[in-house]
Amino acid sequence: MHLDQPIGWLFFIVALVGVWAVLRSLKKRQMFPLVFAGLTVILFGWFGIATLIFGGIPS
Repeated sequence: MHLDQPIGWLFFIVALVGVWAVLRSLKKRQMFPLVFAGLTVILFGWFGIATLIFGGIPS
């Protein structure tokens, strides 16, 4: 694992903010922001975890 990659942590923090946005949109029952927040969590979470595991762009 490459936990010293700052871009991986940045992606992970954005994914956490996306989780907060998902919960907020569910509370207000708004579907349009829910879709975008859900996509943010999925994409940034996947990129963040992949970056922290594999250490960035593969060579």
